[in-house]
Amino acid sequence: MMGATTTTTMAKATVATADEALVLVEQRGSQLWVTLNRADKANAMTVSMVERVTAALAEAARNPEVKAVLLTGAGEKIFCAGVDVREQPADGDMARQRERRSIALAALQDAVMDTPKPVIVVLNGAAIGGGAMIALLADACVAAETASLSLSEIDIGIATFSGASILEVIGSRALALDLVQSGRRMPAHEAASRGLVRTVAARAELDAAAAKIAEELGAKKQATFADNKRWINRALKSALAQARAEHARHREQAARH
Repeated sequence: MMGATTTTTMAKATVATADEALVLVEQRGSQLWVTLNRADKANAMTVSMVERVTAALAEAARNPEVKAVLLTGAGEKIFCAGVDVREQPADGDMARQRERRSIALAALQDAVMDTPKPVIVVLNGAAIGGGAMIALLADACVAAETASLSLSEIDIGIATFSGASILEVIGSRALALDLVQSGRRMPAHEAASRGLVRTVAARAELDAAAAKIAEELGAKKQATFADNKRWINRALKSALAQARAEHARHREQAARH
């Protein structure tokens, strides 16, 4: 019995170590850098990765030494390809896995909007699907010249009510029609011209450009920044609540068939 317990404990520790390796958390001065470290899988996030990023944001909110959070991806091509829809659950229940994935992503989206400190997304490459949503919800988005944004779920037969809602609120119906219904990639410079990206920088200068913006925003009075952020995001939160209800309805329909 003791041997079985020891084996289980060791297995859990191994999983925890692996999860930590996939999401790197590093404090650089007053800034907390969170890196999605799964470049061989397009930095697509497993459920545990999503939860780890959410936990890092929560810890940053509590830590008085952290003034801003920066989220980026490993590698040169892709910031994040969204959630890993191919992840196989340990219990084999794919319907439950879809629900877990949706709940975890919603919690991360809320954390980005609710964290009282600046959250800056640093696009080292393409932001796709859920990755693009996180970038669009951030307080600022800084992109490499080769980066892009896309909500390409339509190309794999998945509706994106959340993505459409985000684009409608921060942009317009026309913007949502453009990106959601075509699935196309919007290059960084175009995204900047449409107000979706704050700054475009050469890849070698990307981290420095992002750190500068983080320093500027982090220097603001935190309580006032948080109040403004809450008020600015109120329409987004309302729209996302409706979108999540529609996603839940679709999951229930799929489970019945």
